[in-house]
Amino acid sequence: MKTAERYDVVVCGGGLAGLTLARQLKRTMPDLTVLVLERSGGEIAEGAHKVGEATVEGGAHYFTEQLGLTGYFNKRHLHKLGLRLFFGDPQGPFEERPELGARRFPRVPSYQVDRGIFERDLRQGMGELGVDLVEQAKVLAVDLGADDADHVVHVEVTGESAERKVRARFVVDASGRHRLLQRKLGVGAASPHKIGAAWWRFRGEYDVDKMAAATSPTWKPKTQERRWFSTNHLMGPGYWVWMIPLSSGNTSIGIVADERPHPFRTYGTQIKARQWLSEHEPTLAAFVEDAEPLDFLTMKNLSYSSTQVFSHERWACVGEAAVFLDAFYSPGSDYIAYTNTIATRMVELDRRGRLTAEVAETYNRLLLEDLWPNYLAMYHDNYAIFGNAPAMFTKVLWDTSFYWALPSQLLFRGLLTSPDAVAEFHPIATRYHGIQQRMQAALRTFGTQAAQPEKYLFVEYSKVPICAELHLDLLTEKSADRCFRDMRRNVDRLESWADSFEREIAGV
Repeated sequence: MKTAERYDVVVCGGGLAGLTLARQLKRTMPDLTVLVLERSGGEIAEGAHKVGEATVEGGAHYFTEQLGLTGYFNKRHLHKLGLRLFFGDPQGPFEERPELGARRFPRVPSYQVDRGIFERDLRQGMGELGVDLVEQAKVLAVDLGADDADHVVHVEVTGESAERKVRARFVVDASGRHRLLQRKLGVGAASPHKIGAAWWRFRGEYDVDKMAAATSPTWKPKTQERRWFSTNHLMGPGYWVWMIPLSSGNTSIGIVADERPHPFRTYGTQIKARQWLSEHEPTLAAFVEDAEPLDFLTMKNLSYSSTQVFSHERWACVGEAAVFLDAFYSPGSDYIAYTNTIATRMVELDRRGRLTAEVAETYNRLLLEDLWPNYLAMYHDNYAIFGNAPAMFTKVLWDTSFYWALPSQLLFRGLLTSPDAVAEFHPIATRYHGIQQRMQAALRTFGTQAAQPEKYLFVEYSKVPICAELHLDLLTEKSADRCFRDMRRNVDRLESWADSFEREIAGV
């Protein structure tokens, strides 16, 4: 390992979170010395088996605007045609299932990201940025320094006979689900949201338009771009199945299910997962029956949290080393953006002698009390209504409005770089949480009452007035003061919506 023995920042993990953090650190502080230690090695194949292909607006903004990769994304990855969900009877004709989606590509872009390509390209760019990247480097332990002393990272590098010790002013855990620091410090926390997943990469394009037999103008109007570019979801009671295109020309298809109605053991092997699809999504199962799998992976107990992810004692956890919620709505890239931006800011503050326990606590509160509970409420106990079109039409509009009105604003307005702004967000998020819980409970009640549409129905969520307004608002330049005024006004609007919806389902 031909590297210096001391760095300003050592990043433990060279996956998506660690690599993008290294890029952000060097773009923010070019004189910073950064080492990335990555356990794997060698060339990353274009079809590398990574979960998390879809981005939404916040994560896309982070990758393109904050990391300076707009041109790269436009060239190397696919523009996303928004979210698309199909409900109704999975045993009947696919083209008769009620649909929620977009006709045209949105004004605010998001992408379908081939993780293998992206991570490979990021690794190849580390040297040009001045980042030291060591592959096949297993982090054995991290000794956290007391007071102002350096941390010591113990590393085993393939091909070297002796363990290496690297000193660091600041240590970042980007080890993903290994969660090195959480395990060391005992700060991991369970999530009440019990889900599992299984997914493939299949060679070639598996397009929902080709899976459907529809030729009618209703299903294929002239204004409809190829549905293949969407993050397509087949929705059913207690589960959803994704179909995501990749720029490598392949397709990612995966199952995510609530453990209660769909125990992991019922789809936890490739054979069982094929059988599960045949039972619950037979049209898709027949469509991919002869598809060539490039790889297959399963994960149990996907969701988890933490009691601490940032410390004034010069350490932080980012990406999946911090928390993981769910793949539905694709929040993973947003959480990389949140945690990486906060970690970068903490390094800046430490260099100025301004990283205090109060600042770290403000950031922990943001992630674990303001964002996590409001996101978690969108998922926990709600899978039971995932197959109900009327309930989910309303739910997606509600959840999308929340996302564009509150969390996305933090990223688009650069508010995460100011602990004062983060503190101002706290009472807004706290107030919304009560509204969020009421609305999600009402949606669950509605999902047990509402009858499915009797024929094909299309809902274009981006044309609903509140969604259209909030979506375009992401493009509006505004001060922090104005942003917070707008957040408070939007929480008022969402509260009125929740009030009226509760009255409606109560029959008042």
